[in-house]
Amino acid sequence: MFGQRFHPGDLGTIGVLVVLEALLSADNALVLAIMARHLPHEQRKKALMYGIIGAFVLRTGAIILAASIIQFWWLQLIGAVYLLYLPINHFIKSAQGKEASGKEGMSFWATVVYLNIVDLAFALDSVIAAVAVVDTVRHKDKLWVVIAGAIIGIILLRFAAGYFIRLLEKYPVLDHVAYVLVGWAGLKLFLIAGHSFEEWWMMTHKDHLAYVVPEMSAAVFWVGMGIISIGGTLLAVRHPVAVTAEQEQESHEVEDAMHGWHGDGSVDDKPADNQGTDDGKKA
Repeated sequence: MFGQRFHPGDLGTIGVLVVLEALLSADNALVLAIMARHLPHEQRKKALMYGIIGAFVLRTGAIILAASIIQFWWLQLIGAVYLLYLPINHFIKSAQGKEASGKEGMSFWATVVYLNIVDLAFALDSVIAAVAVVDTVRHKDKLWVVIAGAIIGIILLRFAAGYFIRLLEKYPVLDHVAYVLVGWAGLKLFLIAGHSFEEWWMMTHKDHLAYVVPEMSAAVFWVGMGIISIGGTLLAVRHPVAVTAEQEQESHEVEDAMHGWHGDGSVDDKPADNQGTDDGKKA
């Protein structure tokens, strides 16, 4: 269908994409929960609901971007630089002890817009990383693998977001592992972009470059993915942390937001009186 082909090995690739998507999506949901902290309880729940719906919609739209990336070397380069920037930025912020924070005083709808801007960044992360992992530049008949991985990851987030958030909170090293995997995929896409540029140069100038841009072999890439995944997971399991009451509350709020969204775009809307009750209890 549309020139796409299936091979049994594609199922393993989809499995890798689903795990990576699940970790990035859980990180996405956790950041949304932190950024909505400043809102009253009921507004916070509703803002999270809209933010999560936005995450689904933007991830679906980002899949379309995957088809564009495989066409142009300069888009591949931009995507590669972006993927390489993400882990660098992540580890710098981690070393400085910085984390996402809510915007005190920001109104409900301003917060919703802010959350969806964050969603856009995470949507680009996951889809560009998937393009690099599958190498749809060389294997255009495998675009369906990127789409399948993204869709399954979205469904998984819909029903298991709370579990993955608690997993990240108990084993925070897994968050670092996910970003190292993203950086590794970025390195692969960077080399792909260089090779694509070399081919474009030869086609437009009828001449060879003075150097040859190497590509990362599939064996090297997957061995690297395996070492990072297995080594990182073992390290994460050896360094669990105690989950705080605030973190537990955030994971439950995300689960509540998921359960409150019916999947058809409608959301549960409790009477505003509950807000005062909840806030009163906290006080």
